[in-house]
Amino acid sequence: MKARLEKEIRSSTMATMTWFPAFEFVLLMILSVPVVMTYRILPIQGTPYWLFGLLFVLLTSGILLALFIRAKSWYSSEALRNLLLGAALCIVVGGATVTAIVDRHGVAPVWGVHDIILQQEAAMRYLILHKNPYKETYFGTPVEAFHYDELGKPAVNPALYHFVMPPWYLLFPFPFYFLANHTIGYFDGRMVLLFCLAGLILVYRKWFSHPPLFRLAAILTALSPGVVDYFIQGRSDTFALFWYILAIFLLERKQRVLSAALFALAVLSKQTIWIAIPGYLLALWVSYGGSVRRMLPGLAVLAGVVAVVAGPFLLWDPKAFLDSTVWYLSGNTAGSYPISGYGFGMVLYEFRLIRDIHAYYPFAFWQLGLGIPVLLWSLRYYLKHPDTPHLLVGYAVTLSVIWYFSRYFNNSHMAFLATLFMLAVLKFWDTQKT
Repeated sequence: MKARLEKEIRSSTMATMTWFPAFEFVLLMILSVPVVMTYRILPIQGTPYWLFGLLFVLLTSGILLALFIRAKSWYSSEALRNLLLGAALCIVVGGATVTAIVDRHGVAPVWGVHDIILQQEAAMRYLILHKNPYKETYFGTPVEAFHYDELGKPAVNPALYHFVMPPWYLLFPFPFYFLANHTIGYFDGRMVLLFCLAGLILVYRKWFSHPPLFRLAAILTALSPGVVDYFIQGRSDTFALFWYILAIFLLERKQRVLSAALFALAVLSKQTIWIAIPGYLLALWVSYGGSVRRMLPGLAVLAGVVAVVAGPFLLWDPKAFLDSTVWYLSGNTAGSYPISGYGFGMVLYEFRLIRDIHAYYPFAFWQLGLGIPVLLWSLRYYLKHPDTPHLLVGYAVTLSVIWYFSRYFNNSHMAFLATLFMLAVLKFWDTQKT
């Protein structure tokens, strides 16, 4: 009876393994269709029917090859499946983003782009002119022409007064800026995002030991309905996610010092990553065998990178730097970010407990009161299960609480959280013995 049951389990597992690769490409097709039906995927006039045909062949080939290749040779075609996946993502996400970049250059600076890209580019030009991007206002730049609404009505964009992003988001694009301007004649911040998305997928390839899970992670990162539109617009989540995941990947590989350096760059990419600092430090400590003395080189590198990259801007004008990167988001400075999105702040506004979305409200009371217990739970949770999936879950849960009870909890934030939870689940599956 036991032998029969084991045989049935093996047979069921083999059947799943045979059909699972087909599911990957079915999912890829399902998520690709809305993108190619919404965006142009080649920067030319007219519909590129040949490119639609090529995409259709790639997707259906992936499904049919998965269905008709026998289980015993399942692993023999991984390179082919990866090639088909890469080609499809290049056409769908790459094609749509490149087309948006070219269209913007040919139409207007604010065409089809998020205002964070406009501000990034303006801040880079300020820096080239030896002006402090954290002190300058953005009137007279394309940011001023960006259509900005509050509560469904046109309003003055608070981004005109503050450059919110940490320095690495500002500095890293410069090689792309000079290369693009000296080749095609113009730069778009989304060029950097395409690089980061490609880099993220390449990291996934090494990070996941099971190729099907790598492909699922790549598909859901690039084409999730909650992500892809914001990526094409140019929002910054992929930039921060790339540096964070790369740091975690290197920590797994015991390249601790390099991981610490790259985690510092993640911290300097977006405030989102600041919530990951306690979890990362705990993971670094665990990686060093629970020895604070042994982890000192990693800590020194992390602190050193932060000091080298952020220090000059902090010394240049401490008030302007802190106003823009810290107080602007918490409502503690003039022209602060308004209460917005779908979080607790809008619940309070809906019930008229807050009457002015620009007024200061002590969200820190809720964030600390609820966030600290959740953070402590997440750290304890990781110590009981010291692996990457539980590290990601702890970070995502803590960030969920901090974000929901902040002044703003926007659509792209929910998409970022969904990506973190998705990666945690796939990494958990990846670590299970099969």
